[in-house]
Amino acid sequence: MKYLLGLLLVLFASYADIFLFRVNVVPLEPSMFLIPLFIVIGFLKYSITDMYDILKSHTFRFFAFITLLTILYSVFTKASEEVIITEISLNFITLLLYIIAVHFFRTESKPLVTTVIIVGLLLCGGSVVYDLMFGLPNQSLKLAQSVRKGGFGENPNQAASGIKFLALCALVLIWNKKYARFFVLTFLLITVFVTFSRSGLVSVFFILALGAINNWSNQFQKNPVAMILSFFKLIVLFIFIAISLVVLANVIRANFPQFTRGEAGKRLDLLTGQSEASNISSDAIEGGRGTLLLEYFDEFKQNPLGLGTGYSSDKKANGGKLNTHNYYLYLAVNLGFLALLLYIIFNAYNIRLAFKHNQFYYLIFALLFFLEGFFTHSIFHERSILVCLAFFDSQIYKTQIKLINPINLVPNQTNA
Repeated sequence: MKYLLGLLLVLFASYADIFLFRVNVVPLEPSMFLIPLFIVIGFLKYSITDMYDILKSHTFRFFAFITLLTILYSVFTKASEEVIITEISLNFITLLLYIIAVHFFRTESKPLVTTVIIVGLLLCGGSVVYDLMFGLPNQSLKLAQSVRKGGFGENPNQAASGIKFLALCALVLIWNKKYARFFVLTFLLITVFVTFSRSGLVSVFFILALGAINNWSNQFQKNPVAMILSFFKLIVLFIFIAISLVVLANVIRANFPQFTRGEAGKRLDLLTGQSEASNISSDAIEGGRGTLLLEYFDEFKQNPLGLGTGYSSDKKANGGKLNTHNYYLYLAVNLGFLALLLYIIFNAYNIRLAFKHNQFYYLIFALLFFLEGFFTHSIFHERSILVCLAFFDSQIYKTQIKLINPINLVPNQTNA
């Protein structure tokens, strides 16, 4: 059973479950087949009593509170019944997936956990490269006409998010293996670059900078001399990255002329510092994000208690607008300032836990997670991010078990 759970986690982490449904390999949508299968197998393999302590985790409590608000706010929302049911169902799926994934990562062997993370990373990033080079089967006109490629993730920004978080999980597992770490970082840089995701590339630089300064250790380094030497290494690293990006950009231009035109061409110029100022300013509100921010913020100011479950997700209710593309705004508009405040506290608590348990990569994850909320409204419903959140929380709650009960670290259970 544990290997089947691991396989399903690989599919979720890499967005391959969605792709398999698109190409008719899996007959039903993931929410109707693979996700229920994962939940059922999880509860068959693991004892509920062994997973009970996860219900006390800060992340579960946050999920549970948001789910409760979603149910309560469904009473007065303008959204359709279908949208309301979808919102509530997604929250319950998030709760169950999180519990089982955390328990899998904290109890299964390190080789199995490492395999799940690495294979998920390779599939997610590899699908982007394959999509760029050869093209995946197109399942819609929108995907067929898109120059920027997202691989199994379909949306390039979503694919970049999955890659960066999975790579960060991988670094936790192989931080002391120099060549493996170099491979993961190189793979991270290349695959995120070819998505042309600005937020993704900024996140990659963030990971590289903080990791290099801390000498790639999983614990906080307190040696000033070592940090100074790491700073100089960081300078060399960024010079190497700048040269590599220019070379990679030229390779893409030479072999994929479609990327020199339109929006893709602008992004390629922007990422390599060759964009004109006018392009940068106009690109900053790509997809109407700036307009959405202003419109939804005005609605929040007029209704600080929230407009109800699914309001921003239902175009018939919100006047035909796209969703918020921002989780902070999503919570504020739909569930009010209390939900927004709780999410800010949740992010602050993540940072506190990183210092409390001396886990440097958890700090990087917490900071990236905080930033990710500004780029997507579905952060907890993107299964790749949810799997990575469960992985990092498993590192924290495994530590707590170890401190409380150092002799019996893992609850007794029957191996599949």
